[in-house]
Amino acid sequence: MEQKEWTTVPVLPCKSIGETLAFWENLGFAITYRQDRPYQYGVVERNGHQLHFVRVKGAEAGYTGCLMMVQNVEQVHTDFSRALKTKLGRVPNTGIPRISRMRPGQSRFTITDVSENAVIVIQIGEKDQVEYEDADPATLTPLQKAISLALRLRDFKEDFPAALKVLDVAIGKMDGGESECDRARAAEIRQSLENLL
Repeated sequence: MEQKEWTTVPVLPCKSIGETLAFWENLGFAITYRQDRPYQYGVVERNGHQLHFVRVKGAEAGYTGCLMMVQNVEQVHTDFSRALKTKLGRVPNTGIPRISRMRPGQSRFTITDVSENAVIVIQIGEKDQVEYEDADPATLTPLQKAISLALRLRDFKEDFPAALKVLDVAIGKMDGGESECDRARAAEIRQSLENLL
């Protein structure tokens, strides 16, 4: 087997190295390195995956994230949710920190830590491209297209207000030709979005 010459490790900003490392430790990661001076730096590891964090003045501004590819995304979500419930007394789905909800058949979820780093945990495979990126052929009705876009906004970007707006516009334009199944699905997704806001 050929040995890699290069390894790329994303370094995520944090507001406090102690709080950030403790948060990931609560999820079952081991703290493998911590430095407090001359600047804060730390590393956590689980199942061969590392996350590196640094505290640099001003570095925490803006969105930062990375991908974590796993074999069984549903099991990882269950493990993380159980760990959060044990350590925090609840599973936070909103606010900071939070873990996005996992719906049956979904291939990813996002966990946002106390420093607002978004780690997107993804099932290894090509399911996303089949179900999401190629989900709007010309054969879809306007309501089906709106459902597809709303799901992308909800599950991939966690932009719940935009997803709700897309559905509301489509529902407002319904002309009676939509199937009962599509109407029910749109209503169900809309309700799930309202619960997230």
